[in-house]
Amino acid sequence: MEKNETNNSLPTIPTTTTTPTIQKLNDKLKDKEYLSKLSKDELINLIIEENEKKQQQSKNIFKNNGIENSEGKKKKKSRNKQSNINFDKCYKRHVAFKLSYVGWPFFGFAAQDCSEETIENYLIKAFLKTSLISDIKTANYFKSGRTDKGVSAYGQVISLYVRSNLKEGEGIIAPKDQSGGPILNRTKSNKNSNELTKNNDNERARKGNKKSIEDDEELPYVKMLNGVLPPEIRILAWAPVPFHFNARFSTLSRTYKYFFHPHGLDLNLMKEASKLYLGEHNYINFCKIDVNVKSFMRVILQFDVEQVENSELYVATIKGFAFLWHQIRCMMAVLFLIGQKKANKSLITQLLDTNKTITKPPYEMASEVPLVLFDCGYDDIDFIYETSAQEKTVESMFSVYNDYLIKAEVNRLIRSTLKNTEPTATSKTLQPITNITNQITSPTTTETETNEINSINIGEKRKHSITESVKELEEEENDHKHKHNKN
Repeated sequence: MEKNETNNSLPTIPTTTTTPTIQKLNDKLKDKEYLSKLSKDELINLIIEENEKKQQQSKNIFKNNGIENSEGKKKKKSRNKQSNINFDKCYKRHVAFKLSYVGWPFFGFAAQDCSEETIENYLIKAFLKTSLISDIKTANYFKSGRTDKGVSAYGQVISLYVRSNLKEGEGIIAPKDQSGGPILNRTKSNKNSNELTKNNDNERARKGNKKSIEDDEELPYVKMLNGVLPPEIRILAWAPVPFHFNARFSTLSRTYKYFFHPHGLDLNLMKEASKLYLGEHNYINFCKIDVNVKSFMRVILQFDVEQVENSELYVATIKGFAFLWHQIRCMMAVLFLIGQKKANKSLITQLLDTNKTITKPPYEMASEVPLVLFDCGYDDIDFIYETSAQEKTVESMFSVYNDYLIKAEVNRLIRSTLKNTEPTATSKTLQPITNITNQITSPTTTETETNEINSINIGEKRKHSITESVKELEEEENDHKHKHNKN
């Protein structure tokens, strides 16, 4: 008995019944008597019609077997598989996330219509891809602040409703078909339960994530999100928050750090001048005007200038309740002018006093690259740092650090090599010009000017020669006339 072999790599094409139209064509082609009576054009049309019918039949067969066309190309499977999760039946939780990012490759934090290369755009995609939310518009999403293009952050905070694996605890929202509303800390029993859940969250974070998620364990948010985010963007920690919490309006303070090199700067003068920023002032002269801002009064709680540990760099630490658009960069720009001794430190006092009609000096705003949103301050929020996820975050951040470290070392090599290289003398001794122009041209005369002078001199010589010739002819003519008169 013959053994049949099948190729599993190819799709199986089922046998199909021949359609009546094709069957008639086949009968006609087999009938020699009928074919002999047809003309050449009729035979050609008959063959073409049969081929078209067969091709159409083949396409239908391949289509039913997941093949794109008659060449046997398989259809590409869609990578963006829609989640089968029914969010209406899922428990949700109000969660705050602490994140860091290197802002240099991105066009700022906030999502924009003109570019997808924003931190917020990548975050929203990550929440959707991990099925933690169904739609950002219904997730009660807020951010502590927005950073501009090129600005980095260590302590940015966002808050939103995400899918939860727990059924009770702080910030838990029950499905609509079960209770129709959130579970709040209203009774002592609930409060004790919430504290127990919070303790369990912390305990699991210390032990690390298990491969399987049980009913009493929360989803590994940090691990899930970092698995789909770019290496420059990292979720550091998360915390369950009450329902009245808002990442923007619940922020008590914001702290920025600005790094710089002290070369050419009077650091003592800068430290003295920085203290003039402390307190509540009108910072309209230290920002980019935003028409939506009603008040330019802001409070600076801290402004310190100190050296970075184990580094030649210095850092300015600025803490306040809130900041205006480009306020930090404008404040640093004026401080650099004072450090370079291009302006007096009293300039800060004059610019802060809006009652005086002082003209704002033209200065270039400080670079955005050294600016970092370091911390956002809140009350009674204990962020949970998952041990296993934190180790992976440090590892991924090291690859980013190593990349920039190598680039910095290449730059340092070029700079140090140029500093240690003696310049080569390129000037040559000019040879004296041995022609008529020596007496009338200066050392700074250009080649074009010299050529013009030579042309003029040659013309003068030709003119002089012609004049002498004319005089000689006139004298000869006069002598000839004189002799003729004598005769």
